[in-house]
Amino acid sequence: MTSRFIVHVIAVIGWLLAALFAYVFLTLFGYFGVGFYGLLLLFICMQVELEPDANLEHHQGSPGRYGLLFKILGIGLTIVGFGGFLLFQLD
Repeated sequence: MTSRFIVHVIAVIGWLLAALFAYVFLTLFGYFGVGFYGLLLLFICMQVELEPDANLEHHQGSPGRYGLLFKILGIGLTIVGFGGFLLFQLD
C-alpha cells in the first residue's frame, strides 16, 4: 500500500465520521440545533481572529485561509439550520 492510499482512506473515514456526527446532531437537536452550532462556530472564529497573537509568523501554512474556511462553514450551517427550522418547524 502506498502512503497516498493510506491518506485517502483516512480522509474518507474522517468524512464518514463528520457525516455521522451531522446526522446525529440533526436527529437530536433538529434544524435549530444546526443553526445554533453554526452561530457557535462563527463566534469561535471571530474570537480567534480578534486575539492579538492570532497572526504570528511561525505558523506553518496560512491561518487566515483556514479561518475563512470555517467562517464560510459557519455561515452555511447557520443558513441551513435556521432556514430549515423556519421551513419545516414553523410550517
